[in-house]
Amino acid sequence: MPRFLWTQKQDTGPQPRLAHGMAFDSDRARVILFGGDALRSQLLNDTWAWDGEFWTQVADLGPSPRAGHATAYDSARQRVLLFGGRVAAQDQDARDTWEWDGEDWTQVADEGPSGRSGHIMVFDSKRNKTVLFGGESRGTGLKRDTWEWDGEGWTQVEDTGPSARRASAAAFDTVRNRLVLFGGDAAEAGFGDTWEWDGAAWTKVADFGPEPRTGAAMVFEQDHAALFGGLAFSAAAGEPVVFGNTWEWGGTHWTQRQDIGPGARWGHAMAFDSIRRRVVIFGGLPVFPADREGAQDQLLGDTWEHSDNEGAAPAPAPAPGPAPGQLASFSIEPVTIQRGQRATGTLTLNAAPNAAVDVVLSVTPNILLMDPPVVSRGATDFFLPFAAGTQSSQFRFRDKPTEPLPPSGVVAITAQLGNSQLVADVFIE
Repeated sequence: MPRFLWTQKQDTGPQPRLAHGMAFDSDRARVILFGGDALRSQLLNDTWAWDGEFWTQVADLGPSPRAGHATAYDSARQRVLLFGGRVAAQDQDARDTWEWDGEDWTQVADEGPSGRSGHIMVFDSKRNKTVLFGGESRGTGLKRDTWEWDGEGWTQVEDTGPSARRASAAAFDTVRNRLVLFGGDAAEAGFGDTWEWDGAAWTKVADFGPEPRTGAAMVFEQDHAALFGGLAFSAAAGEPVVFGNTWEWGGTHWTQRQDIGPGARWGHAMAFDSIRRRVVIFGGLPVFPADREGAQDQLLGDTWEHSDNEGAAPAPAPAPGPAPGQLASFSIEPVTIQRGQRATGTLTLNAAPNAAVDVVLSVTPNILLMDPPVVSRGATDFFLPFAAGTQSSQFRFRDKPTEPLPPSGVVAITAQLGNSQLVADVFIE
């Protein structure tokens, strides 16, 4: 079984909690954490940012104290989106929508999905829409409706698909352009099914893999979804079971990884730092509390990170000579952008390769932030993966907000595959 290595980074920062929200702000290179449940009837509304080394509290104003809300990063609008959650010490569920712009929270809607908690929310970077599914309302019970946020308002797009449930785990697959959903529970009956949403319909894609569970967390990490932890209500065992294992979904099946790292937990949150290529996990609870008050002392406030490249040798430069494919064209649209605006690069090969290949991207000067599926390759290079049989691929990027532009405003991106090389320029105003 392949090993999945974690590193504990911090045990200071936000106070211990569960049912909080966490998302990676790729424009500001920060993981943003909001709210959660500190037990003992204490709901939180503090906002924290993680830069890979330290937690910094960045706000204590904004949405009301809550837990079981959902957050997602809208990279098209450069905002962390937050919806719903349990407020007022479990008495009701919110239906307000908020955005975090890196400095302040702003309420942008109070209509749309009904009030709920325990729902999932994921940003679809292909269609630039945030997708919301399921959850539980204190007034009307479990939900199975699907909604989308386009930056202006909510639209219900489906009311069939996965059965009604709460506390599922979900992530957006940026390679296959699918939202992946796993598990959840209904009245303490856990689910172990896997579903995908393609923007038009839900499809059940697996009924096996991780043990049925609720309160797990999942992110998409470069080319697969990674799921960690969760809670199972086991009638056979006579008591709930808390998991500390990691599973990966590659698009067709689940694979369990050998864990060395965080202890078992549920109600934690995870985010994928696409710039540093790190999975970040914070908080949760290692037990299922029969007594909420007594469980407060067991809440976790630790921070862990994982990288697929942990301890690996640097990737070698592409060797000269024949390649599985040659670069045929490289274009940027638009070629002139305002500072902070995103552009799209399109690379096409002269023929689809029989095996997966990586096109190396070099940036001069190195002041661009790349979106997935592009991944880092050392200090100055990146690579764009091409799956077998794929002839064309796209990637999105913008300038680093902390770096000055060159006097000319021109940034050159060099693409290389074997001995084939193309250069495209983008002008940043």
